[in-house]
Amino acid sequence: MADMNLTPNTSEVAQMSALRIKYDCGLGENGRTIVKTRSFSNVNPEAKAIDVYNVGEILNDLQKHDVLSVVRIDNTELTPAN
Repeated sequence: MADMNLTPNTSEVAQMSALRIKYDCGLGENGRTIVKTRSFSNVNPEAKAIDVYNVGEILNDLQKHDVLSVVRIDNTELTPAN
């Protein structure tokens, strides 16, 4: 990627977000917790945090494993002004 000097008037454009849920899938042979992750892409960047969390909770109800975390990953494209 080219080295860019960002100016104070750099524009920010929200891109699609993602939802990532981590599950506790029990203990492995070595006694460590087995963690599995499910990711869901194309989450509307304008969706409210509580709405994304509620969707995560609904998806959790469909799983047999306990949830460790629900994470929203936001992406923003930065463009330097011309």
